[in-house]
Amino acid sequence: MLREPAARRRECGIPTTGGEGGRIHPTHSQSIIYEIGNNPENGASDKIPDNISGKSKLKRRPEVMTPKKKRRSSIVEVGTGPAKVTIYTLNRKDGFPEFTLSWKEGGGRRRRSLSCMDEARLVAQQITVRLTNGWVVGDEATKRDLELLWHCESLAKEYGVSLSAAIEEWAGARKIAGEVAIFDAVKSHMVSRGELSAVMSIRQVAAEFVESRRIRGTSKIYVRNCMAHTKRFQEKVGGNIADITVADINRFLAGLKTLGPVSKNCYRRTLVTMFGYAQRQGYLSMDRKTAASLSESFKAPETEIEIFTPGEIGKLLLASHARMLPLVAIGAFAGIRSAEIRRLCWEDIKWDRNLIEIVGGKAKTAARRLVPLSENLKAWLAPWRYETGKIVSLSDYAGALNDIAVKARIPGGWRQNGLRHSYISYRVALTGDVARTALESGNSPKMIFRHYREVVDEDTAKAWFAITPPEGWQPSGLRWALRSKPPKFS
Repeated sequence: MLREPAARRRECGIPTTGGEGGRIHPTHSQSIIYEIGNNPENGASDKIPDNISGKSKLKRRPEVMTPKKKRRSSIVEVGTGPAKVTIYTLNRKDGFPEFTLSWKEGGGRRRRSLSCMDEARLVAQQITVRLTNGWVVGDEATKRDLELLWHCESLAKEYGVSLSAAIEEWAGARKIAGEVAIFDAVKSHMVSRGELSAVMSIRQVAAEFVESRRIRGTSKIYVRNCMAHTKRFQEKVGGNIADITVADINRFLAGLKTLGPVSKNCYRRTLVTMFGYAQRQGYLSMDRKTAASLSESFKAPETEIEIFTPGEIGKLLLASHARMLPLVAIGAFAGIRSAEIRRLCWEDIKWDRNLIEIVGGKAKTAARRLVPLSENLKAWLAPWRYETGKIVSLSDYAGALNDIAVKARIPGGWRQNGLRHSYISYRVALTGDVARTALESGNSPKMIFRHYREVVDEDTAKAWFAITPPEGWQPSGLRWALRSKPPKFS
């Protein structure tokens, strides 16, 4: 209960005494008129007289209010000096705490608010370290950032890779996939991989491929080249053969800096053959071209075809040793490749039919073909008519050919592939039939049209195929070159 001072009541014309000890009772109206308790003895009025103005009417005192809660309840400092960060704890109106970081940087004051004290301390420590070391302004990692980082690292760790490696792999896959979702691309890839009979590495396929060439009976030189080419490819490009891309093969071929266009194309042909082998074995999908076949080839500079003249070939034949004469004569007058001649036996020469048969296993193109046996060639090979076995027994004939050219005094020495080039050129000039010559030589009409057409005239061609050995002439070393004696006829 409130008690008004007596002087105040007298000033307002209110009796100083009243019923119930002169107590006044406040009502709950907006403008409360204090009432005096009823007292029949003194006859005092129970209400404030009406002649008191409204301004003089007493108002109720405000009720006692609870102290207002301070918004800032604590201050935490992290660091010292210019690197000091202050954390203010604020109580927001919605009842949740707010932790505001304040520090000086770049000539001004910077602030950052967080909802967790632990996180605020973590960020404050990072800011202090950055200010101490003079690092540039950066976004400090929050507790949520660190939790997300730990989560990503744990996912990458399950597959044995670091987080940075996983992100690099994802970025590379994203770049290759383009607008296609990576999940869809992987799903499609796994479907195509499911059609493969086995997942094979480059090393495994290369070993199988080289062994298959050896089993097929290809030349040792070809097998050796395949082994060298595939070994170099394995060293530069690894992984499974199904994962090799066209770009991988193009980079490998372009990286062969010390090789020319022709040698690079040889490497490419080996890879095309190996990838074709893998496709036939079920290691690559059959419904698409291989990466090797889609790789780029190299343009070799155009070179003039070098041939021998009829006079020069006569000198070469007369200067040849008996062990080399069949190779030179067959190359000049039958146009068979030197590597193919090395695989031929004397039994492959059909003397009665005037043919030389090259079966598929001995031909470079793996296709059987028949080469005409001209009369002048029969004359040069007459001493070996009843021979059997390999026609050429020398393992290294390149050096012997150079020696023959020096002995015969051929300008410029031996000419690479000169015997085969000479035969095709003179044969086209003699017959005028490019397709027939291509079939006989195991070449393509396109290649013959490009290099051999109209190189020599018909008269020169007739002179070429009219060259025969002098009467009674025998090559040096014939006695030791013949393995069998010719039969005696009675």
